[in-house]
Order: sequence, then C-alpha cells, then structure tokens
Amino acid sequence: MTLDEGHYAVPKGMLAAVVTHLVCERPIDPRPAPPGIRLVRETRMPTATYRDLFRLIGRDWLWTSRLMLGDDDLMSIIFDPDVELYVLDSDNGRLGMVELDFRDRDNPQIAFFGLAPNAVGRGIGPWLMATVQRMMADQGARIIRLNTCTLDAPQALGFYLKHGFRAERREVQLFPDPRAVGVLDEGAAPSVPLL
Repeated sequence: MTLDEGHYAVPKGMLAAVVTHLVCERPIDPRPAPPGIRLVRETRMPTATYRDLFRLIGRDWLWTSRLMLGDDDLMSIIFDPDVELYVLDSDNGRLGMVELDFRDRDNPQIAFFGLAPNAVGRGIGPWLMATVQRMMADQGARIIRLNTCTLDAPQALGFYLKHGFRAERREVQLFPDPRAVGVLDEGAAPSVPLL
C-alpha cells in the first residue's frame, strides 16, 4: 500500500516508525580491536539470557520483536543453523550483540547490531561493524542488508551510512507500543511519549 501525502492518526497504544532499509556492497577496512573486547559466537544461549541482553541493548530504542516471541519461536530463530549470534564480551561483562541472518543466502542481513549503553562512544562500534562486514563477506555475502528506524538511537542511521551502507528504500511501520502491552516498563524510551 502506498500512502498519500498527509498526516495519519496513530491509534492509542500504537507506535509508528519510518524504517530505512540499507545495503552495503563493499565492507569497510578492518579496524584494530579495542583492548579487552572479544566477539564470542553463542550457539546455545538460554532464551532468558538472550532476552536480558536484548532488553539491555534495546530498551531505550523500543526493541521488542524478540521479546514478544514465545520460547519455542525465539529458539527456532536464534538456534537456526543459518543464524549466527555473537556477544560482545569484556572483562566487565557483556557490551553488545550482533545477530547475522543467512537464511536467505542471496540477501544476508545484520538482523541486530547493538551496544549496551556503557559501550557507546568508546570506539567499539566502528571496529564491530568492520569485523561483522568482513565475516559476512568471507561467507560469500556480496550485499549485506540492514535496517534501522526513527525509534533507534539518533546516531544510528548516520553511523551506518558512514560505515559503508547506503539507503535503498523506506517504509512506515505501525506496531503495538511495547510499554502499553507490558513487554517493556513504562520508563523505557523516555524520549518517546507513551500515549
């Protein structure tokens, strides 16, 4: 469906976001790893641990897609042999996560790429993005896909554009506000009013 120019009412308890779909056709140059940081592949992470990490990274950006899944549905994704889950670890705990989705080999994507609040602004993101792009290219990805939305961190889109991605298309997405349905607490995403 194509929307005409104008304003559209968003029902109470719902959110609207503009999603930008991005593609990267050439990985950026490798970067040295920040000291004390490790990217670790997870193959059997318990769903509760996954949700805790997902919430830690995405709470203020209203990441909810995985929080709304039951255990069986979540496990079918994160334990799929064509989905790779990586945790960014440090001596002081987990700092982020990356989830790579190769289920469509012609259109592999970075399904999730996020840092914990205490990892932002420390130079970790550029190294992580370069590392992830190289890993995907080494597995045969000619084009890497990723999307972000207007509810994401304000610097997210600029970061992706600076690190080898270009915008391909946009869409508007409406979905239940996770705070209104109890998936996230009412204090999540304080920059987005709860209506």
